[in-house]
Amino acid sequence: MKEFFLSTRIFKKLGSSENEINAQLKDLEIFIKDIAEIDPIFSNWYVNKASESSFKAPLDYPFPSDIAKNYLFNLKKNDDLESYLLWNGLEEKKSYASFNFDSFGLMVTFKKVLETEQIIELFKAFLKVLKFEYIYLNSYFFGDINVFPHRLETTSICYVPIKVDEKLMPHLYKIVDVNNDLNEGTILVFDEDWSDESNEMKKKVQENSLALVELNVVPEAELPENFFES
Repeated sequence: MKEFFLSTRIFKKLGSSENEINAQLKDLEIFIKDIAEIDPIFSNWYVNKASESSFKAPLDYPFPSDIAKNYLFNLKKNDDLESYLLWNGLEEKKSYASFNFDSFGLMVTFKKVLETEQIIELFKAFLKVLKFEYIYLNSYFFGDINVFPHRLETTSICYVPIKVDEKLMPHLYKIVDVNNDLNEGTILVFDEDWSDESNEMKKKVQENSLALVELNVVPEAELPENFFES
């Protein structure tokens, strides 16, 4: 079964003061409430505090709730490298989804092939809570066909922080302009069948990758030195 990773690159490492942690938890709550309407796999979330010694699924800290927020606050306060880890409580593989929010960005992992419009709504939910340099819906397929190993993968749906002239893209199914308080840019959809892994998709992604690198909007895979500056 395919696994998809809605991955992100932010401009700066997130802080870990008490005020910053509270702000992150507020953003997390906004995001979780936004995506709950997109698909049933995103309807319910729980703190994923499972460990190797766990004997049952971690369902005792539903998010958002005071007990979950307090747990995550204390976790982050004690170690700024800790992540806010959530899962949707569905153990069936095809319905499973998880969420990871740490100092370096956000990522949602899932296995269900969602409709293109649902994916666009997921992107929009991300773009409401943080300022992003790049968002990309990744899979092992896109990693394998990446023509620029020193850059993050170009994928069949991605967000870049500039207004893109559709005439510059060799292949485009849909273009969505973004302009809110945090982000101004473009969601690019290369093909309606975004999860396709055919040679035709490979051609589209690689040719579009050349165009996006020419525009200098696909970040380097390695984090820049100024990412860690406060």
